[in-house]
Amino acid sequence: MKNRLLILILALGTLLNSSCEKYNQIDNSTTVKTPFVLYIGGYQGTLHKMNDLVYFSNIFPTDNATLRQVLVADTMLLFLKENFYYSGDEGRAFVKSNVGQDYPIRHIDAFYKYYLPNSALYNPDSNIVYLCCDSRGDGKKNLTFQTGLDNLVLKYSTDNGKNFVNENRWNDPQIGATSITRLDNGHLFIIKDSANLYKKQPGNSWTKVPQGVTGTPAKPLPTDTTIWYLSHRFNTLFAIDYTGQAGIWYSLDEGLTWDKTVGLPKKEILFANQPFGPGTDFFAGLDSGGLYRLDANSFVSVSAGIPWYAKVSYVEGKRVVYRTDEKRYYLFCATDQGLYISENYGTDWKLFRNGIYSTLK
Repeated sequence: MKNRLLILILALGTLLNSSCEKYNQIDNSTTVKTPFVLYIGGYQGTLHKMNDLVYFSNIFPTDNATLRQVLVADTMLLFLKENFYYSGDEGRAFVKSNVGQDYPIRHIDAFYKYYLPNSALYNPDSNIVYLCCDSRGDGKKNLTFQTGLDNLVLKYSTDNGKNFVNENRWNDPQIGATSITRLDNGHLFIIKDSANLYKKQPGNSWTKVPQGVTGTPAKPLPTDTTIWYLSHRFNTLFAIDYTGQAGIWYSLDEGLTWDKTVGLPKKEILFANQPFGPGTDFFAGLDSGGLYRLDANSFVSVSAGIPWYAKVSYVEGKRVVYRTDEKRYYLFCATDQGLYISENYGTDWKLFRNGIYSTLK
């Protein structure tokens, strides 16, 4: 009797022990320890936020005004549509900034919902937000890219996007700009066209960058009617022809001389940027032409998993730290066919969430 009771107790203990092991379903290798913050803007005006790979929250509803760019300036959340908005409470409420006009910020084709990237920038060195916008004040004309380029103005804000004033720090005649970028060394660049590229170093005014270096063959940007915007990778400056006809050019000497990349089809280049992450990759996305990554001076297709007919609008990288202290890097790609994710830094992509997405931050 005692032996049978002992055997019963041992069997019960084994059962309880095995039950406890099965009950503990926590997988530390997939449990996020240090979350990231990813903002996702939509062609229909929506703004979403994601802190891990599970929860997808809504910040701003559909209003059919394409969300063109998202910025974070200190503790302020900012976004650019046909107007500029700021939120000091993490997106619970947004207020239209005082850009100085009561008419929309242009560089957008309302029919196709195309827009020039990198129209705004937060410079952490000076705590200044820059904005490239239109100076025309009648508010009645739907400006195309070509007519809009004649009415550009550069503005800046010293209160994290609440109020803007015209930029007046010039060593040369004042110009407007289509876009603005900041190299890793802190130098700022704006461009209006191939003849008007300006540079600003910390503490100095804007100065025109001459094309070509004295004593060497000049290698300027093409001077046709292309529509340029700027981007960068580390301290390499890129000039991108939005129409795709002139392609993407790069400068290793801060705009003095330029060389052309190869490999891109002649389609609208909706974005070109270096996402966050351990790599040095530089991506470009086309309208119905795929996603490309720069290899030396040649772009190669990295569109596996993304529909060929998608508007490939932006790529952003995020780092996730799990409870095991393992670090993983993910790339996200915004398209009008959904939000895609890559776990191998762009070799291939998987659909992460359905939607019509235009930008990431």
